Amino acid sequence: MLHDLTMIAARPSAFATPTRRQLLGTTAFVALTAGLLTTTMSRFAVAAATFDDAQKMMLLRVARDIYPHETLLDNAPYQAVVDAILTEADKDEKVAKMMSDGLTDLDKRADAVYKSKYVDVKNPLEREGLLRQIELTDWFQKVRGGLLFGLYNNKALYPKFGYDGSSWEHGGWINDPSFGKVEWL
Repeated sequence: MLHDLTMIAARPSAFATPTRRQLLGTTAFVALTAGLLTTTMSRFAVAAATFDDAQKMMLLRVARDIYPHETLLDNAPYQAVVDAILTEADKDEKVAKMMSDGLTDLDKRADAVYKSKYVDVKNPLEREGLLRQIELTDWFQKVRGGLLFGLYNNKALYPKFGYDGSSWEHGGWINDPSFGKVEWL
């Protein structure tokens, strides 16, 4: 039965001469797929396009203000966290809107109090005051959470913080050779 190829050869091919119904169905499927792809790709393009260089620099300034290590860290670890957040925003429309709205809100607050943009506020204590106003918002918690794990869970940065890693292998923190070596606290 299955090995008898004469049955297959005798049967007319469904692809030899397409019927009008098959042609319309295929065309509709291709148009629908192209439309879905275009819509999906335009959403991602909108998310990526919503963040200009000024907003990216503002987010970097916010990151440095939330966890300030001015003499300890350069911009690279902060920039890695900012890039990760923006990459997530490129993939998720809700995150993109939240990030854009949060940056806009922070600039409005800075303008209302200091008549300037957030990044133009020179005094770090004044910028901290602005951040304290919004520290319970989802936007702030998103940025803070990214920084918390991006900076303090980054093994490449452990030496800069004076942390040698886990101490249980050395008998606990009292017997840890790095105990008491942290100078920046």
